[in-house]
Amino acid sequence: MMTRDQIIPRLIGCLLFLLAGIASAPAAFAQTVDADADARAVTIGPLSVVNIADLEFGRIIPSPAPGTVFLDTRNGNRTSTGGVTLAGGSFGRGNFIIYGGPNQIVEISIPGTMTVTHPNGTDSMDIDQMAIGNGNRNFSTFVRGFLGTLGIYQLTVGGRLSVDADQEAGVYSGTFTMTVDYL
Repeated sequence: MMTRDQIIPRLIGCLLFLLAGIASAPAAFAQTVDADADARAVTIGPLSVVNIADLEFGRIIPSPAPGTVFLDTRNGNRTSTGGVTLAGGSFGRGNFIIYGGPNQIVEISIPGTMTVTHPNGTDSMDIDQMAIGNGNRNFSTFVRGFLGTLGIYQLTVGGRLSVDADQEAGVYSGTFTMTVDYL
């Protein structure tokens, strides 16, 4: 049997051995890293106009003869006349949602013509016969609409693009203003 004089030094030795082991153990670190991410939401308040899709005539091939490209506001069909060949690509009517109060009446108008311009700033094409549509109806450049019980009215915009003979190649763009009066 061990005496007290023998146990205490051995106990102290064991404790020192454990402390040395703990001191030499690899440290564990907890780290906090911040990362940023974007989140988006668009709320639409009463009396809003939202552009869902732009008026897009698509890709066309001009020729030595002038011609036109027509986007029908009623059904979205695209046709060409004269020296213009339709060459695919995305095309479609402008598409808008008018939002207001339930059962509200609105008057909507657009210009009858507009111009789209080449990035060089000198070449352009005119769009005429612009029209507002809803479903299979065409209302020309003015319509009085009824927002219904949900307070929503959806409409489309079409028109006719005039393409000059040998029109300069490139992306032509422009803007038009839609005016909505809430009654």
